[in-house]
Amino acid sequence: MVSRCRWVVGLSAPPLPPLLLFAFTLFLIFKHPLLRIPFTSRYFHLDYGWAPLLGALLLLLTPYADSGTVVRGVVGGEGLHPYAIIILILSLSYLCVSLDYRGFFEYLSLRFVRLSGGSGKKLFFLFFLLTSFLTLFTDNDIVILTMTLLIFYMARRSGADPLPFLFCQFFTVNTLGMALYMGNPTNIIAADSMGLSFVEFARWMFLPSLVGAFAGFGLLYALFRRRIPRRVEPPEVEPRSVLKAGRGLWVGLAGLVGAIVFMSLPPGVRVIPMWSGVALLALLVLASDLLSYGRKVPPLFRLPWKLAPFLVGLFIQMEALSSGGWTNLLAPRLSSLGGLLPTLFLLTLLSSLLAGAMNNHPMTLFMVRTLQSPEFSRGSHLRLASTLGVIAGSNLGANLFLTGALAGLMWAKLLSDKGYPVSFSQFSKYGFLVTLPVMVLISLLLWLELSLA
Repeated sequence: MVSRCRWVVGLSAPPLPPLLLFAFTLFLIFKHPLLRIPFTSRYFHLDYGWAPLLGALLLLLTPYADSGTVVRGVVGGEGLHPYAIIILILSLSYLCVSLDYRGFFEYLSLRFVRLSGGSGKKLFFLFFLLTSFLTLFTDNDIVILTMTLLIFYMARRSGADPLPFLFCQFFTVNTLGMALYMGNPTNIIAADSMGLSFVEFARWMFLPSLVGAFAGFGLLYALFRRRIPRRVEPPEVEPRSVLKAGRGLWVGLAGLVGAIVFMSLPPGVRVIPMWSGVALLALLVLASDLLSYGRKVPPLFRLPWKLAPFLVGLFIQMEALSSGGWTNLLAPRLSSLGGLLPTLFLLTLLSSLLAGAMNNHPMTLFMVRTLQSPEFSRGSHLRLASTLGVIAGSNLGANLFLTGALAGLMWAKLLSDKGYPVSFSQFSKYGFLVTLPVMVLISLLLWLELSLA
């Protein structure tokens, strides 16, 4: 029996209902309303984790989606397997959160603060280096939340203006988040669609990301140099005192290092899929934590569990949009962008702007489906360039708009709670001043790499 949602592909114009439901889902993600449960006096907080799943369920009530859409949205195909991506993201998150509970990242932070010797400008640079280091080896959200709290702690003790440090760490995280495969869930989504391994990803993205981060730091220093204090007082906390030493710390370190090494192995050397290998390492660290904490393991409660329904709902909706022909509508227009350099810059810019409009996760899913469309008629080299542009845009979009990534919304909320509210316009003013030159530089470096390959 022919799937009831397939007939729409042959229509001259894609159907509007899937697109309207997707727009409604985006509204719910940003609005996160309180909904009253029917026939009760209770309310349900529909946050970003459940909004896409609600949109997917509503979509199933229309003729434009069926059980096949759900299966394709979860199991995937054409190099993109949503279930594997979700397991990989949660496994990597557990490895990082477990180490965070052991005090490892706070220990590193305090070490760097002490290295400043009381110099405000040196501390600004050291915060940039620390943020860069942590971003390469742990989850973006963890770095943003951990460093934000540390900056507020430093500012409260020293009386320094925290905003230069806050903007520096946020922009650095999102620029260096594209350096490695594990730096951002959107990296994993786009890389898997292109079949890029951990090493292949780093081959293209590491150097442009690193250079872009240093360029962004220079621009931020120029913008904020008068607000950076000359002297700051380092916290009177012994770094070793925050470490929860013991077997669990070393097991956690071994697990994270093992995951990075395993992901860097060529696909032909790995005897099991990447996601399952990293999941096994996460389970080993979890077993160690069970011995330390007992039945209630604190890191489990800090995992981004909401990402699972969030991504499942979005994958299903992207599958419906793809089946309905919306990606086929955009694909020919992307195919006509021109040569290597225009493709890189315009895809990076377009992806960044779309991330601001719809958040970087759904943007990446939509663009990946578009690049996989049979209507996207580009050679393998330009297809790779287009994918790298989407990867860059999915990270840099978070520096243009607070809505570009969920971390931006969490960051802004935390700043507001601490008495330093940042408006959308203020954020975007600094974002465009810093990020557009960085975007041009990264596009040029990617063009140079691809031209010499």
